[in-house]
Amino acid sequence: MCECTLYFAGRLLYDGERKNKNRNGDEHRVYKQLCKISGEENVLRDEPMKKHTTFRIGGPADYFVTVQSKDEIREILLLCKREQIPYYILGNGSNLLVGDKGYRGVVIQICKRMNEIRTEENKIYAQAGALLSKIAAQALSNSLTGFEFASGIPGTLGGAVMMNAGAYGGEMKHVLESADEFVLHI
Repeated sequence: MCECTLYFAGRLLYDGERKNKNRNGDEHRVYKQLCKISGEENVLRDEPMKKHTTFRIGGPADYFVTVQSKDEIREILLLCKREQIPYYILGNGSNLLVGDKGYRGVVIQICKRMNEIRTEENKIYAQAGALLSKIAAQALSNSLTGFEFASGIPGTLGGAVMMNAGAYGGEMKHVLESADEFVLHI
């Protein structure tokens, strides 16, 4: 059985009109706030989404933030709510199409720094950003069966649980024992 911690919310990525922005105005203030939350090295502006999707397509996201904790996500979502900025939580970027005009808002990536996997007895505990292939490898190295179907699926655990991913007769619903959902009450 697999237990996971899920961090998700958001909207579908869409083509938005690229507005004339004042780098010294609201955009700069939002950028500074994001840097304060996640560290400047983890916040990118006008980041091409083609670098973060398996189809290698997509225009720039206004802000692209790599997070490592629920607290960071909570703070970013509160900022987005306060500033009325759309957001999208991104796993591995598989099964995702982003238009050439990009995303007008904050993309929050979880697969790079929220991907811990651990085994205790006959259970695997993994964060939502963990790649299914890595979870399958962990299961194999611990002689745990039932997760073989997921070894070739290119996504993360969070996305797989959300869509009940499956292949070769196996599905997430067959191996998932419990999930912690991150809910932000604003």
